[in-house]
Amino acid sequence: MQRAPATDFIVEDRLPDGGQNLAARALKLQFEQFRVVCKNNAPSAFAMPVFALIISIMLLEWVPFTHLAWWVAAVTVVCGAQGALNELYRRSPQREADTPRWIVAYATVIVIFGIVWIAPAFLFWNDCGDLGHLLIGLVMACCIAGAAAIMSPCPPLAAASLIPYAIGLTIPPLFAGTTFYYLLSALGLGFSLFMLHLARQVFVTTRDMLTLREDKNSLIEQLTAAKFESDKARLRAEAASQAKSEFLANMSHELRTPLNAILGFSDIMKGEVFGSLGSTQYLEYSGHIHTSGQHLLGLINDILDLAKIEAGRSSVRSVELNMREAVQKALKFFEIRAIDTRIDFKMDVEKDLPLLLADERGMHQILLNLISNAVKFTPAAGTVTVFARRASNGGMDVGVADTGVGIDPSDVDAVFEAFGQGRHDIAAVEKGTGLGLPIVRGLVEAHGGTIKLDTQLGKGTTFTCWFPRERLTSPQPVPIRLASVF
Repeated sequence: MQRAPATDFIVEDRLPDGGQNLAARALKLQFEQFRVVCKNNAPSAFAMPVFALIISIMLLEWVPFTHLAWWVAAVTVVCGAQGALNELYRRSPQREADTPRWIVAYATVIVIFGIVWIAPAFLFWNDCGDLGHLLIGLVMACCIAGAAAIMSPCPPLAAASLIPYAIGLTIPPLFAGTTFYYLLSALGLGFSLFMLHLARQVFVTTRDMLTLREDKNSLIEQLTAAKFESDKARLRAEAASQAKSEFLANMSHELRTPLNAILGFSDIMKGEVFGSLGSTQYLEYSGHIHTSGQHLLGLINDILDLAKIEAGRSSVRSVELNMREAVQKALKFFEIRAIDTRIDFKMDVEKDLPLLLADERGMHQILLNLISNAVKFTPAAGTVTVFARRASNGGMDVGVADTGVGIDPSDVDAVFEAFGQGRHDIAAVEKGTGLGLPIVRGLVEAHGGTIKLDTQLGKGTTFTCWFPRERLTSPQPVPIRLASVF
């Protein structure tokens, strides 16, 4: 039978969790087994009348023509009924719940066909000679073998097919009443039992194959559903993150305008540009307003930078930077703090270092954030070293090393998250907002580089920003030293 399109199948009894209960699973397996048998047995509706005609021609030597003609006609009629049933099943909606009724109908047709097919073994046995008997036995044996191979996936249909053929092979030889035919009947019985065992093995193999296929399809469905839900969740998270970044960017921009006015007017008041404020407390308060405004403006600038990075709107305007000059410029911002905190600032920039193609403002912000972070966690008399050197794997390493409190390994990932702070922040005199390092990572990645953190509790931390070789404008060859032969 031809396999109906997949759209015609109606899968039933699905549980909400994607699995199936035992009854539905058994019905599904029976449905698949029946379809396999129908597909395998479809050609027999056309082939068996032809075989009956050939067998009749071979039996004409012993059996009258009219008897054989009636037999061939009966086989043709039954095969026509089987073909009509095949076509009806193919055109009808193939529901799993209808499978038992279809099996009963098919089994009925197969039993009728088996009775008609073995009729020559009983009706024509006495007319045939020994050669005709052997022909009939051979035909029955071939039918048993074919039925075991074709019908075995569905046990009810296999039984309806094998039993008539086994009767046609074992019973007629007993009519002869000789030892040879008794042994022939015993041989037919043994062959039938062997074919029954073989059919059982084929059934088990087919059942396991169909079960594995169903499990595979069920797993694929579950994985597809899980992937769909995961994609929806990811899209929602990305949309939420995008909305958050755009909101922060817009709000930060709107807040900078009034803050600049606050800073300007408080600076004028602090400087008493238009005359005395009348009280030293007013002067002190205006200084506090200016200092707080600067702190708030710095925080908003950090939020704006991070929002631009997360929203993908951070652009890199590459210029040729001399890293020695860039490090010196960054360290000038900490000259006063070096005196106040008694921290020793060092610069370790490799000689003849190539120029780096990078965004000048971005690189300055990277250095300032890393140095400021190192200062927060480095006690008095500690050391902060800013370095720039060629990377061992190509490119350039730029970073900051300190001798501070270090970072707990469990907090390494948190320090690179927005507003994330590790437990080492307890030791900091100046509490940060947790935006500096995420901004550094975003700026470094915007340049095509990566940032690496090496730390040890109580001994210090080193942040290393690696920039790829493509950003070096004039890489210097590694000098080759030849050993003296003298």
